[in-house]
Amino acid sequence: MNEVRIDTGGRTATYSVPESYDELTRDQLLAVCAASDGRTAESDFYSALTGIDVETWESVPPEKRYFLKRLLDFLSDKEPAFSKQLLPWVEADGVRFIGYQPSFSNTTWEEFIYADGYMLSGRFREAAAVLYRPQRDGYTGETDRRIPFSIYGTDTRMKSFARLSDDQLTAFVLCYKTLRQRNLEAKYPNVFAHSPKQRRTSPNPTTSAFSWVGIHRDLMGDQFYDESKFYASNVHVILGRLDRVIRESRTKR
Repeated sequence: MNEVRIDTGGRTATYSVPESYDELTRDQLLAVCAASDGRTAESDFYSALTGIDVETWESVPPEKRYFLKRLLDFLSDKEPAFSKQLLPWVEADGVRFIGYQPSFSNTTWEEFIYADGYMLSGRFREAAAVLYRPQRDGYTGETDRRIPFSIYGTDTRMKSFARLSDDQLTAFVLCYKTLRQRNLEAKYPNVFAHSPKQRRTSPNPTTSAFSWVGIHRDLMGDQFYDESKFYASNVHVILGRLDRVIRESRTKR
């Protein structure tokens, strides 16, 4: 964090200004996403990012405001890099839905193939409805905070996610793409070298022209194919196995 001192009306106030995406709060991330679509006045935007109220911000001399703005230059990066889950929850229809861990440590293979399929098809609300779910009743910290995944539950949640605010949806897409690249693509390069950037829209991500299930079957063979078992496995378990098979097949050529 950058510490900034502002003198106004004979008093000095200190504000903490983030110097990287990882230091953004959820509200600040949403302000960034709202501003990207031109939905936020400049003073409101910088007030949200710096904590300086709008009246004080507008009273700051232009030359000092310029240097304050430069502290936020990281927001203009074309490919932002961060490791935290900056959108830990979303809210729609007055209900809070809990998100996935940034490392995908609580994401199953089944969740991933549905969410990733929707993302690559441009169906972002459906992808969010897969990964963001209500909290378990009686959550004790010993399990995933979210209720277990079911595609039928996703269909039900879509009634609410159809009304998810644009800033939350933009934040979801930004976080998913960034964390996917950092924690999956970079870790399993052999797998994602075969994954397209885009795919045609399909009502069922498991049966479209590009299929994660199909890739698994092609590489592992039917003797490894146990649908219920590998669907419930963590995404890292399956991607790690796929990555190893691809790597070993190349060395044998």
